[in-house]
Amino acid sequence: MSIIEFIRDRARFYNCPVCGRSLKGCDIQVLSHEHERFHLQVTCAQCQVTFIVVLAIAGGAVDEVESVETATEAAASRADTAVREPDPISVDEILDVHLYLKSFQGTLKDLLHQPDHSR
Repeated sequence: MSIIEFIRDRARFYNCPVCGRSLKGCDIQVLSHEHERFHLQVTCAQCQVTFIVVLAIAGGAVDEVESVETATEAAASRADTAVREPDPISVDEILDVHLYLKSFQGTLKDLLHQPDHSR
């Protein structure tokens, strides 16, 4: 049994910090690990809240880390080649849209067919 399978199996004994229900069936992703310490992203199967867990393992369980390391490295290489998401909308951009819409006269159809003058 790999360390991630072990963690998934034991998750049923813990409750979500938000909804209080069992974490059985939760989604677990290894964000990073160093020696005997793991940083995990856990998503509750019931309420879909996501939180970070730091797990320290003592003893012989660390021998099974190799399978997790391989999975983590594969995920990191996939993330490097993935398309980057655009930056979030800034406060200035929201204010610009607000000011533009405040003075706009017309229908939604007219608004959507406006040429882009910012370029």
